[in-house]
Amino acid sequence: MIICHPLRIIFIKTKKVGGTSFEIALSGFCGPDCVITPLMAADEALRAKLGGRGAQNWEAHGFTAHSTAAEVKAALPAEVWASYRKVTIWRDPFDALISRYHWRRAGRKGLTFNDFVLRNRALIAVNPTIAPLSGPARLDTYLRYERLAEDMAEAGLDEVWQAMRGLRAKGGVRPPEATVEAVYAEAPEAAALVAELCAEEIAAFGYAVPR
Repeated sequence: MIICHPLRIIFIKTKKVGGTSFEIALSGFCGPDCVITPLMAADEALRAKLGGRGAQNWEAHGFTAHSTAAEVKAALPAEVWASYRKVTIWRDPFDALISRYHWRRAGRKGLTFNDFVLRNRALIAVNPTIAPLSGPARLDTYLRYERLAEDMAEAGLDEVWQAMRGLRAKGGVRPPEATVEAVYAEAPEAAALVAELCAEEIAAFGYAVPR
């Protein structure tokens, strides 16, 4: 999570959306009074190598990487929340869960993807609890992972995109053959559960339910 005063941006970090790469890029535009939450050691090293600011000013309010929009709103002066652009990244929930499965290396524990999803219901619709799609903590800009370059251009975030291009923090874990179509073809129960629990975001962003 980042509060970037020079760009007047509040970045709310959802899960398994490529948010770390965005943070590394955005931190390069931050000054000494900005809020930047910590990353994993390897990602902090990459951020330092690229000249971005490291974690700073996050402890006073107890901010974490995935502080919710409601928590951040409550901690900030009302005029800052109202006048800054609130930004997040959104990803097809069917796709995001596959990445989470491989990130946790659940397959190495003998757990199929279908069983992983069924046993971890709380993980399925976690992002709307971090960055609500409606209500008083709704954000201004929802950048879609699937068309990040286009959405960032439309949002006037070209400079951040240029800094972000080529970054793949936490990448390389998921095998290329683990596509949405291939994975859910063998996990129909998981597909049905995700469709049920993520109905709001599927409708909001036009994601397709795997068949």
